[in-house]
Amino acid sequence: MESISLAAARRLRQGQLPHVPPAAAPVSTRVRLDLQAPAGSDPEVILTDTRRGLSWRVALSSTREKPDAWYTELLLPSEPTVITYHFTLADGSIIRERRQVEGIVKPLYGVWEERDFRIAVYTPHSQPPNWVRGLVMYQIFPDRFAIGNPANVRRGSHVYGRKPRYLRWGERPEHPPKGRDFFGGDLPGIISKLDYLADLGITCLYLTPIFAAPTNHRYDTLDYFRIDPRLGDETDFRTLVIAAAEHGIRIILDGVFNHCSSESVYFKAAQADKTSPFYRWFDFQHWPDKYTGWVGVREMPEFVECPEVEEFFFGPQGVARYWLRSGISGWRLDVTPWISDEYWRRFRRALRADKPDVYLIAEDWGDATPRLVGDTFDATMNYRFAYSVIGFATGQLSPSELDDRLETLRRDTPEPAFHAQMNLLGSHDTPRLLTLCSGDRGRHMLTAAFQLAYPGVPMIYYGDEAGLEGEYAEDGRRAFPWDAPDQLLLNFYRRAIHARRASVALSLGTIETVWIDDATSSYGFLRTWGEEQVLALFNAGDTIVEVNIMLPNAGADGHWIDLLGRLQPAYNRKGQICALLPPCMAGWFVPQIRTTMP
Repeated sequence: MESISLAAARRLRQGQLPHVPPAAAPVSTRVRLDLQAPAGSDPEVILTDTRRGLSWRVALSSTREKPDAWYTELLLPSEPTVITYHFTLADGSIIRERRQVEGIVKPLYGVWEERDFRIAVYTPHSQPPNWVRGLVMYQIFPDRFAIGNPANVRRGSHVYGRKPRYLRWGERPEHPPKGRDFFGGDLPGIISKLDYLADLGITCLYLTPIFAAPTNHRYDTLDYFRIDPRLGDETDFRTLVIAAAEHGIRIILDGVFNHCSSESVYFKAAQADKTSPFYRWFDFQHWPDKYTGWVGVREMPEFVECPEVEEFFFGPQGVARYWLRSGISGWRLDVTPWISDEYWRRFRRALRADKPDVYLIAEDWGDATPRLVGDTFDATMNYRFAYSVIGFATGQLSPSELDDRLETLRRDTPEPAFHAQMNLLGSHDTPRLLTLCSGDRGRHMLTAAFQLAYPGVPMIYYGDEAGLEGEYAEDGRRAFPWDAPDQLLLNFYRRAIHARRASVALSLGTIETVWIDDATSSYGFLRTWGEEQVLALFNAGDTIVEVNIMLPNAGADGHWIDLLGRLQPAYNRKGQICALLPPCMAGWFVPQIRTTMP
């Protein structure tokens, strides 16, 4: 019997679903391709190893009993890659995958394309560290999170010739942004809020750049071996790492290794003297003033991938390994696509030689499948996930379209990386979640409930749990509202995060779509670990929805209670779960534990 996900995918394609590609698979294993095509059409599949640029073709077979059901078996390459392929028939027609265009820097909805099918081929021997599964991550933009030492903020200098602006906590950031407005958040401030973060349920912090830089965002480094004095010093940082570990919290840093500041010690030396060892680090078209800057930004000259630059960033005494020795657990790597895959392969090997369980996250807003095959990154900032879930919660995607996107993403992603993905809903580069939800806290909570129930590493952008709003992007980097957080949202997040962490099924379990209803904009999936099951249901519509789902292993008749504490219990009768979902609500249902009264 066809799954409801495949049935929904077929409906979206006007009943045409001749082939479903296999899920990502390990190197040197075999996969089967099945194709529905007319009898006598003699299909062939043309495959391409995208890393090697090599193609080959294979003829498919059918049986006398099922002459329109074609198949073949393939041996996958012995090295990680992505295989793309399409089918050709005897009449010259071509069968490719019809899939949704998801967008890169901005989401797209309702746009479709035809492209080759794909299979990610990954190595099972270099996959994400085990400690990543079950994490709950929290992103901090340090200048806007909390003040620990008010004197720190004035320890910087000018911002590319402009005087810095020191704003009061709670003021709106400067618009248009110039990178010169500082609020005074620092590392001691983060230390002072570790109790808050632990109480929220956070187990990993991702800090945007903390190294010396002119601007408030610090994506233009002056010195990679020095903490920005506006944030504190290395003693503060090491204190943070130790104190966070005592709270059960790991630290991930932001590595900006594609470019630096035009006022950095490295670039100034290159401009001053062609014979300087730093001259070769940069791409000068006409020394000293004409050079390549990241996306044309003169204040951010790009590094050249020469051996000296590689040695500086990931050699034995290099930046990345130096800070690993300080106790951090991994790196989020900025603008990953601007640096070659071979660089990142070398980077991974070097860091894993020092710390085999280092966690490496790519910033890739598009289809990051090639980065997840085991030889460069463990995860990406999963904007494909964010666009899909927000699209559903805000009425821009039907449940069928949502499921189709998520199932495609799941097939694209090697299973180990699927559970390590940084599943965000917003970041320092996007509008705030509450703003995307038009200020509707119900939709905000619906979206967050989906994120926290889904496999992977949910990442919460600081202040989302407190109701921060803001447009893209500087306006979204407002100061944390410590004096007046949104208690409804905060209590919701705290309960949901702790419920996730207490449930092995939600933290580690498998996932299966069990409910899709486009008419009511409702959707549901089942998370399973052993005998533990959690039924996650979501109503993005404006009417009450009655959900009736058959679960063969639902257990004894009785009530299923909502872990989020917001909905009336569902009821299980002979494996059929019945639940009522009010408009714009989510529930995580589990069997009620029965106890015998004395």
